[in-house]
Amino acid sequence: MSDIDYTWDEIKRQKTLSERGLDFADMVFFDWDTALTLEDIRQDYPETRYSSKGLIKSVLVNCVWCYRNGTVRIISMRKANKRERMYYEKQIQTSYR
Repeated sequence: MSDIDYTWDEIKRQKTLSERGLDFADMVFFDWDTALTLEDIRQDYPETRYSSKGLIKSVLVNCVWCYRNGTVRIISMRKANKRERMYYEKQIQTSYR
């Protein structure tokens, strides 16, 4: 996924930056080549949502997003928890054997 246009709700971006120290704008550095992406089926959302675990500047994040109007719309972002980090590392090691 190169040359991706990202959009987001600016209020949610500022809240995430303030509370979690993560900036939606940094998704331009997201490593899609090693990301693990699954459809988010926890609820019946009005659009198809995805949850991607991947690296931004060596920090493993979990980003929830969707396609909207030809862009990747960032819905939320947080640092991956310990369980997610272990899962990600296991999957990456398995993929590159």
